[in-house]
Formats: sequence, C-alpha cells, structure tokens
Amino acid sequence: MKFLLRSLLSMVLFCSINASATVKTDSISKHFKLLPAPQKIELTPGKGIFYNDLQAIHLQGAAKRPVLYELLKGLPLADKKGKGIITLNLSDDNNLPVSSEGYVLEIKDDQVIIGAKTQAGLFYGSQTLLQLMEDARDQHINIPSCTITDYPNIAYRAVHVDLKHHLDATYYYYDMIDRLARIKINAIIIEFEDKLRYRKAASIGASDAISIEEFAAISRYAQERNIEISPLVQGLGHASFILKHEQYKNLREDKASDWAFSPLDSGTYALQFSLYEDAMAATPNGKYLHVGGDEVGRLGMSTLSKQSGMKPFELQMYWLNKVSEFARQHNRIPIFWDDMVFNLAGLYQTTYDSKMNEEEVNKIWKSNKYKLDENIHLFPKNCIYMRWNYNAPAILGDIKAIDWYKSHNLTAMAATAAQTSWAMLPRDHSNFQPIKDFCKITDEKKLNGILCTVWDDCSPHFETVWRGLYHFALFSWNYEDVQQEEAETMFRHRFYGPALSDTSFEFQDLLEQSLVFWETALINNKSPRVHALSNIDLIELPDSKKNGIWSEKHKEKITGAKEAIEHYNIISSRIRKAVSIANRNEYSLSLMNQINELQIYPANLLLLLNDYDKASMPNKKEKMRQILEYVNNFDTIRKQFEDVFSKTRILSEPDDYQLDSNYHHHLANATVNSDWMYLYELAMNHKILKWVSSL
Repeated sequence: MKFLLRSLLSMVLFCSINASATVKTDSISKHFKLLPAPQKIELTPGKGIFYNDLQAIHLQGAAKRPVLYELLKGLPLADKKGKGIITLNLSDDNNLPVSSEGYVLEIKDDQVIIGAKTQAGLFYGSQTLLQLMEDARDQHINIPSCTITDYPNIAYRAVHVDLKHHLDATYYYYDMIDRLARIKINAIIIEFEDKLRYRKAASIGASDAISIEEFAAISRYAQERNIEISPLVQGLGHASFILKHEQYKNLREDKASDWAFSPLDSGTYALQFSLYEDAMAATPNGKYLHVGGDEVGRLGMSTLSKQSGMKPFELQMYWLNKVSEFARQHNRIPIFWDDMVFNLAGLYQTTYDSKMNEEEVNKIWKSNKYKLDENIHLFPKNCIYMRWNYNAPAILGDIKAIDWYKSHNLTAMAATAAQTSWAMLPRDHSNFQPIKDFCKITDEKKLNGILCTVWDDCSPHFETVWRGLYHFALFSWNYEDVQQEEAETMFRHRFYGPALSDTSFEFQDLLEQSLVFWETALINNKSPRVHALSNIDLIELPDSKKNGIWSEKHKEKITGAKEAIEHYNIISSRIRKAVSIANRNEYSLSLMNQINELQIYPANLLLLLNDYDKASMPNKKEKMRQILEYVNNFDTIRKQFEDVFSKTRILSEPDDYQLDSNYHHHLANATVNSDWMYLYELAMNHKILKWVSSL
C-alpha cells in the first residue's frame, strides 16, 4: 500500500505543491509518511489544501469535539461545512469502517471531512490529518486531494509502563499519553510496584509514590485521548517490593527469599486483594487487571505447601484461580504472564530457545503436552493468557503454545518488547524484528491484542524507547512487510521531522553498537551491564616498571576504544546537525547526545592508560597527570548527563527507601541514588586513585 501511495503522491503532488515550495519530482514520494500507515489511500481529482488554510471545525451528527493537538488545537467551531472547514461527522453510514476505531478522511477543494461511527474514529482520523498537516507545513507543500479509509487490524494495542525502579515528573506522564495517542496506541498497562501510594497497605508504597487520586486524574486524561489504562500489580512471584518488608515476611513461600508469595496462605490474598483495589481505584477506566504470575521460581517450599501435597503446577493454578475470581467480582478481566504454565509442564524451553530444531521441539511437545491437557480443568476461563516472547516469537514452540490455547478455547494475548534488560538504550535496532514478527502473528492468529513492554530493570530513560514504540505502532495498526531501514526512516521523519528522513541522520543504531563496547570496556569478562554485581572484576592497571605489557594484554580493548571514538565522533556530528534542523522532540536528541558523551568515557580512559603504559619513564609523570585530570573530570561528565536526564526523571529514591533483595539483581536496584548508572566507572576511578597514590 505504501508503495502505491508513493507513486500516486508523485503524480498528484507535482501538480498541487504550493508555489513557495521547490520540490524535485523524484523526491516527492518522501514528503508524506503517515505512521501508522492507513489501510487505503486513494488520490482523487481536484484541489487539495494547504495546511494553514484550515480555519475552523464543524461538528455534524452527534459528533463531539475530540481532543486535538497543535495545528488543530485552537480552531473554533463553525456552523456549517465549507472551504477551510474540517467537518467531523459521527454517522452510521454503511460505507464507513465497522471498526470502532475506523474512519474515512476526505480532502478535496479546500476542505476536510472525517466520518466515523464512533468518537474514537473521529479522534484517529484527526491524528492522521494532523500528520498530513505537519508534513505540509514542514515542507511548504499542499496536502493533495485524497480519500483515506482506515481501521486497525489489532483492536487492543497496549504499551507497558514500568515504574519499579523510578518515577518521572508528573507532567511527563501526560506528555507520554499525548505522544502515544498520536500514533494510535489505545492502551497502557501500568506496572506500579511500590510507586503507588497504597491506602490499605501504606508501608508498601514509597514515600514519594504517586497518590491514587493523582494517577486517577492521569487515567481520565488518557481516556479522553482514547487510551485505556489498566494496572499491573506483581504476584505470585516478582513480589520483592512487598515481601522485603518485615511485616510481610511471614507470607513468603521461601522464608529466605523475598521473591514469591505463599499461594496457600490466606494472608497472601488479603494483602494482594487490597493492593488490587487501590490499583483499580487509580485506574478507574481500565477493563483489565494484570496479576503478573511469571518467573515464580521454587513452589512448594513453605510449610503449608508441603503439608498440602499439591504439585507446583497445582499451587500455581490455585493462586491464578483465586486472583482471577477476584478480578471477575470486580468487573475486571485478569491477565496472566503465562511462562509458568509451560515451565511447569516441561515445555518452556521450546517457547523461547530459537536454537532448537523442529524435531527437538516436536519431540518435547509430544512427550509433555499431556501435562497441560490433563490439567485443563485448572485453567480459569475468564483469564487472558499473555504469551510473551521478546526475541523470537515466530519459533515453532511459541506458535504451538498459542495454538494450544486456541484449541482449548482459552483467550491469548501477545507481549513483545521495545526494551528488555539493556542499560542506557535498547538494542537490536530497538528490537525491530521481534516486534514486527509478533504483530504479524497476533494479526494472523487473531489473538486478543498485543502489549509492547518497556522494562525498567536497568531503567533507561523513556525517551530512548520511542523508536521501538513507533515500530510497534506501525505494525500493530496495519501490518505490512516494511523493512528495518524504511521503518527507521519513517520514525525519524515522524519523530524529528522530514528533514531527518535521510539515512545520513541515522545515529541510534551506531549508539547501540557503541554501548556494546561501553558495557564491558573496563572489566575482564563480557557480561553486559544488566545486573548489579557485588564484585566488579575490573581490569588491572599498568605496571610502571613493565612498559608495554598492559597494552599488549589489552590490545583488543585498545582497538575497540579507537573504534568507539570513531563512532562517537560520527554520532556527535549527526546529532548536532539533527538538533539544528529538527522540528520536534529536541529533548530526545539532547538526551541521546548526553548518552553518547557518557559512553565514551571508558574508551578515552583506556587510551590514556595505553599512552601511560607505552611512555618512557621521563614522560610517565605527564601521562599520569592527564589520567588524573580525566578521572577528576568525571563529576562534570556525570553532572552534564544528569542535568539533562533529570529534566523529566527523578534520579534518586527517597532517603527512607528500602531496596529489594531481588534475586534478579536489577542494575537499577543497586543503589538508592544514581550511582548505579556508573558502577564500573566509579569503581575504576576509585581503583585509579588508589593506584596513583601507591606509586
């Protein structure tokens, strides 16, 4: 469809561009990039419209004025349609899409008509018009005469917002909602953990947590923009934010671990249900209650579990039935991360291991599928089973899991990811391929929707995940086989402005590559910065009496440092140029620039150490001075980074905050202040200062 749009736009726009524009015929196809792409665009005879010729809005039928942004925001109401008027028509016309979010947008003869069966359709039609107007304004061209017919392939398109290790400034949540709405995301699953000020279990909420009333206001704001917010309150596992507190230790399944609840203790449900009630009060318009339930670990450890004689599968499903019944009684639909179902049935590896061949997968399913089938009576029917796979959703085992649900009339939903567990910035082209693949599967298998997760384990700034979310919006609304480079071009065009469409402005992939070196530059092993390690295995420092030995041992790191600096210079140049011409989201560019400034620190430090190691004895003193000067300048680098980061993000936990024990050892859970962001740098700087003092 998009390729047809390009050629048609080439014909029509050649005749309809504004006199002030000078656009070559072969570049016209680059000017309008709608994201997500509509289902159908027909260019029609007649005059289009220039973006600033639209002067008013006419409401027809029972239409209400939707929330409008920027170029549409301040337009007054008009009594009738006509030239320079946007008519919003709420109608039962059979020619309109049947989807509750569908619309028809017509542009012709200096006016616009948007027809839809619902207010949601009018809202989304307005977002498409706004994108057309932005592109026309930014490039000084006309919007051509056309008819756009549009609707989503997937009805539920949700984004996960995870607050487990941070809070943002309140205004940023409102801004986030506006930006998600403009790319037609219609739901948020908010993972509160201890960042909600619970009323019924007050000690669980952090002292700086968001109040129930405040988040209810955010939820209502989202609802006005066609985004429904539902809560996620973790349990049976992932319960460290609760079970770390002394008063709740008696509810642990394993007394030595704060990770999991005892599924047979009545106190578990009294506490979890009270948290659910507060979370639902904070999300009054949500229809779901996500209960977590994943990665529980060892079930059957508590005295109650041992006495019951129940198997781990039975314990897991006993809990799921209890919380699902609670959700039903409170008019919510429960959602459950489903990995434990397949884990306890001996099938889990097949659902995520892309290295397993077809024969292996089929053999395991043939041997173990009966464990699911014979326990089908334990699966609550009102629950949605969220099939999550963040890396390889198209593998055979994952498809078999989905098909098993469908064959037993159980409701399944997909979960992909724009950020998994990476420090500083998502990787793998913002997880492009898995997002694309799972959106396709969701559409083809007619699953009950799809969630795009944004995990906070390493707490990257939300600005770093927008590219992945735009990919998600692109494929979840209207799946087409768009390739990565084209999707990234569309993202830059929409997110920053048309002037950044060209691949010469691509810097995020380069930054991803640079962070691969940054993660392990100062340590001996190659483990990425995902976990907060108690002992950091830093590389040793040069021996002043053995010139060149250190450099020879670490020649691979020295080569990597030189390549990192080359990447750094390219990234810096591209971001500087982008800042000078971007139409929007300049803050995101400034944050990316500071990530680049921080990640190059280990590379520069390694090269300074290399210079010292190779220097003759008379020159070592000067090289040492340069190392000390650079190390002492780290506070300035850190401050510059945090000055930008903290414009929206709260960097430190309150003084009275209690960290989780958390056997996942999340990087962002390492310290109550922002030191966790620089654990390797701070450790190496300390080591260097001790080294210098000993010489």
